[in-house]
Amino acid sequence: MRLHNNTAAILTFALIPFAASSSQQKPIVPYDADLYHKDQEVVSTHGEFLYWTVQEGAIDFAQKMNHPAPAELAFGIGKIHSANYEIDPGIRFAVSYFNAPKFWEVRAQYTHLISRGKDRVGQPDLANEEYITGTWPQVLNNPLAHAHSAIEFNYNLFDLTVDRMFIPNPHLRLRMVAGLGAAWIQQDWKIHYFDTTLQQTTIRNRWHYVGAGLRSGLMTDWFWGNDVYLTGSVSMGIYMGSYHNRSKQTASILSNSISDTNFSDTRPAYSAQFLLGPSWQKNFTCYRMEIFAGYELNTWFNLQEIRRSTSNDPSGSKETILAAGSFAVHGLTTRFTFDF
Repeated sequence: MRLHNNTAAILTFALIPFAASSSQQKPIVPYDADLYHKDQEVVSTHGEFLYWTVQEGAIDFAQKMNHPAPAELAFGIGKIHSANYEIDPGIRFAVSYFNAPKFWEVRAQYTHLISRGKDRVGQPDLANEEYITGTWPQVLNNPLAHAHSAIEFNYNLFDLTVDRMFIPNPHLRLRMVAGLGAAWIQQDWKIHYFDTTLQQTTIRNRWHYVGAGLRSGLMTDWFWGNDVYLTGSVSMGIYMGSYHNRSKQTASILSNSISDTNFSDTRPAYSAQFLLGPSWQKNFTCYRMEIFAGYELNTWFNLQEIRRSTSNDPSGSKETILAAGSFAVHGLTTRFTFDF
């Protein structure tokens, strides 16, 4: 009996070190316990490649007839041709600082895009029965032979924002964004009408806007598994700034300009932004990476205006014909983010 008790005591003392060692082992941390490094203070750099185009209304320049017009009187007949933009590359750079203890982030960002487009409309097949006609005044001695359009759009945005991070569950990150924004946007549009003797009428319409205001919105990252996330953002901007619009028309058969008008005012502009797509995000010991690709849409209101006028003798009234609308800057957005 005494031998049995001694053996039990020896085994108990022998197992004490193993029990202490087992109790000191670190607990197993789930792989998704800190997907967003929410407790780490970091500086992030963001580089984005944009492959965007511009789409807008009120930029028609020619009509091409698809059947003969009545002999007495004719209005618009056939297909209306408008200026079209190509898909062009752009860039966006940003730097941000995340204050982990207080869960806020400050970001400075610049977006730049120059988009261009060229179009040409030739004569219909049935000569002397079907024509191309300008949607601007065509001051020529003969019927229009062909029409050309060349348009350029220069888009620049500057943003300084602060966001507050919320993580309602380990797989979802929300960031409420608010801050300041500035915009410099310019459009330059040229139209050339040529008749059969190569006499021409040239129209140049330009507008630009410089403004600043406020932006606010929401950014989100939703973890789907295997380092894949659904990333998106929506935001609204309200700007106040200076708007200038100039339209000038010349004709080779006349020595002076047919039309040369200027318009300027101080006006508000409104923008809405939408971004959505998949991203790959990976945590490492000392840094974090993100690669994103998705669709982005930026819509602007109260900027796009094309101003024409009716004709009259020099002392007579000239009524303004105003074509206005919104425009959209949209396309593929890719981003690489590096936290350190």
